[in-house]
Amino acid sequence: MKKLDFSVAILAGVSCVFMYIQVPVWAIFIGWAWYFTLGASPELLKKGILPSIAGSVLAVAAFLLIDALSMIMPSMAAVIISVIITVFALMMTLKAPAFNPSLISFNAYSCIFVGYAAGAYMVVDGMPPLLNAAIWITGGNYIGLIFGWLSIYFSNIGSKKG
Repeated sequence: MKKLDFSVAILAGVSCVFMYIQVPVWAIFIGWAWYFTLGASPELLKKGILPSIAGSVLAVAAFLLIDALSMIMPSMAAVIISVIITVFALMMTLKAPAFNPSLISFNAYSCIFVGYAAGAYMVVDGMPPLLNAAIWITGGNYIGLIFGWLSIYFSNIGSKKG
């Protein structure tokens, strides 16, 4: 067994505290997975901001387009066209190095789709549901990146650096 095994397990338990304030723990675990999948480097805390925001904003744009287009065409056509437009825009953002890694952008986009549709986010009275979803799900993803960093940090406490 390694110290990392313990730090991840303990932090996983701690992450459940977020359930009490309705931050989606599933979104935290996805962001946490990004951290390890993308190399577990502290730079990911900064590097993950723009792609997660881009993916989230474009998913919000997709829902807004779906609503607008559904007034003039069948709902499924509105969904298809909206996803084509917003995913194309997502692909264009990936051309800029600041908006990579693509894993974060695409996952952030899909997290908003799933979380908003399922109502799996904190609801703040007076705030539009789509904005609530974007804030709490994207926030959860970013907290996951932080938990990934904390996993490594806590597993290194007491280690001699050479």
